Amino acid sequence: MSGLTIAAPAKINLGLEVRGRRADGYHEIVTIFQALEFGDTVHLTPAPTIRGESAVDGLDAGSDLAFRAAYELQERIGTTGGVHISIDKRIPVAAGLAGGSTDAAAVLLGLRRLWNADASTTAESARALGADIPFFLHPGTALGLARGDDLRPMPPAPMRWVLLVRPHAEISARDAYAELRPPEWSGGSATLQQVDGLRDGDFMPQLLINDLQPAAIRLVPEVAQVLRALESAGAEPALLAGSGPTCFGLFPTRAAARNAESRVGSHGWWTQTTRFMTPPDDAASQL
Repeated sequence: MSGLTIAAPAKINLGLEVRGRRADGYHEIVTIFQALEFGDTVHLTPAPTIRGESAVDGLDAGSDLAFRAAYELQERIGTTGGVHISIDKRIPVAAGLAGGSTDAAAVLLGLRRLWNADASTTAESARALGADIPFFLHPGTALGLARGDDLRPMPPAPMRWVLLVRPHAEISARDAYAELRPPEWSGGSATLQQVDGLRDGDFMPQLLINDLQPAAIRLVPEVAQVLRALESAGAEPALLAGSGPTCFGLFPTRAAARNAESRVGSHGWWTQTTRFMTPPDDAASQL
């Protein structure tokens, strides 16, 4: 096998509600993960050692989650094999779109084939690396419970076009959750109602809520400006994408989303029009 190329989709949260704080310091959440057609591309080539350069400026390979994924799986299966990792980076860093997590999952998916690792060991590696990573082993639509890593596959959400808009500032997930206040915990009822609707083929945008949105606005007031701009451009609804600062608006057609992008883009923010991803039959294809 000469090499693999693996799609690494971004994600948004179609609802993110907090139930409380766990004993391990994480928050207990109820969320719906939705993968997007937009994302990064990961290239893996067999090599004597794990090598390559981080796609994130200022980050060395040893600290990059994609490279950590390779080391994690290498240790678990006891292989002496290596890999060269190269990433075409399109997802902004620290944007709340899980760019690091999806790249790590793509590396694990590729190495499962290159190193002949079993699915359970790959899944264990994903869970050890981060709460978002297991979702990207089978991207699509999924209910996330506990830290978000207790995943329940869902039927594909009815198709919507998505306009992503990222303000200039960054917010780490750690900072967003640290800023979250207990009175802002909503408990999960709206998202669980959405889950019931999706199982019946119904999508209810009016139920979308992200408990982290007030915290994100306090940390980066520009988030409120982005949300207002999306609403003015016709988004139904406009919401924080994850832990922020990226926000998204949902639209029924590509034309509506692109028209909104032309209006919102005048503010100088990063924008990207995409849509909900239909799960691929196989996330990796041989070069």
